[in-house]
Amino acid sequence: MKGYIMDIAEFPTQDLIKIVSDLLESMLKANNQIPNTQITYFHSRAVPSITVLTYLTRIHKFAPFTNEALLSILIYFDAIAKLENGFTINSYNIHRLLITSIVVASKFTSDIFYANSRYAKVGGIPLRELNQLELEFLFLIDFQLHVTLENLQAYADQLLSHAMSLPNPITLQQNTTIHHYIHHPNPNISIVAPLTPPYNPTPITMKRKSSYQPHTTKKRRLGLVSPKED
Repeated sequence: MKGYIMDIAEFPTQDLIKIVSDLLESMLKANNQIPNTQITYFHSRAVPSITVLTYLTRIHKFAPFTNEALLSILIYFDAIAKLENGFTINSYNIHRLLITSIVVASKFTSDIFYANSRYAKVGGIPLRELNQLELEFLFLIDFQLHVTLENLQAYADQLLSHAMSLPNPITLQQNTTIHHYIHHPNPNISIVAPLTPPYNPTPITMKRKSSYQPHTTKKRRLGLVSPKED
């Protein structure tokens, strides 16, 4: 099977945002059909009009994050999707999950991150709410934030291979360098489902299946405020 190798450090973040957004939109399209009456702290009152791509692009513009952080949040989402507490990632909660997971991943994977007050403005939610969501998210994934470099690279490679194998593959920036390889499945590396593209059904190895039940509440709206660019 022909595949691609992603240079995580050098790959243009905007291109990765496009790939991740397309993957998440596909997941949301499927998950929105699943009946789900549970309303958690992450749910909006109505489906926000801003798309996943626009939202991630906005966050990156005003509070830049690394490729490692962006890839990590997908693995966190995979872990959440596999929990046995009825939590479903859908169009009502994806935006709050994105801003919260970016906060968590940036703090864990990067030496440079911003104050929660800035993330709150960029994400369109009150600071107090973001602080609450951050703690809720940490309990939801049982504080399992570490992703091995091996798993991160394998995930990145498969993500890129999937994006480039689509009928209408993503158009990368002209200066983006990608490397081809012949993919031979490695039984020692397992990548998560269901977010992982369907050519590899093997789930990632997680240390636990959290029994934590997310708190429920009334749905709230996003209120986007653009901070001044420094």
